Amino acid sequence: MRTWPLALLLAACTACGVGPTDVIPAGEPARGFIQGTRLYFVQHDRLASVTRPEGPLEAAEAVELLADGPTSKERERSFTTRLPEDMAIEVTDDGFTLNKGGSVSRLSRTATGQLVCTIAAATAAKRGVDLDDVRVAVPGKPEARCADFT
Repeated sequence: MRTWPLALLLAACTACGVGPTDVIPAGEPARGFIQGTRLYFVQHDRLASVTRPEGPLEAAEAVELLADGPTSKERERSFTTRLPEDMAIEVTDDGFTLNKGGSVSRLSRTATGQLVCTIAAATAAKRGVDLDDVRVAVPGKPEARCADFT
């Protein structure tokens, strides 16, 4: 009768060599949603979010910051914008419109994504919901989610 495989299995299961330890403090618990306001700029030809300490802001206020473009520190990190400088954007309850005869066809897909994602992020933060749960009305097009552009 071979008892050594059973003895080896029993020894392996009962003697792992790790003893008990005390509780180790690790700092603050996770907080959930990001504090501040997320704006979507372009970095290396892709949408990328930056978090600004202001906020959480209303979607219209977030779009105003977006329209101002990236800060000097953000530009140093290769963030740019595809939004036209002369475009007047009005944020509505569920999306945006373009003023002064502006047409959404003037916006590149990336610029539209910047607006949709920034509006969705601000709306999600205010409502306490996930970014993917927010749909944004785009003039002359179907409602969009940020995930449609990332």
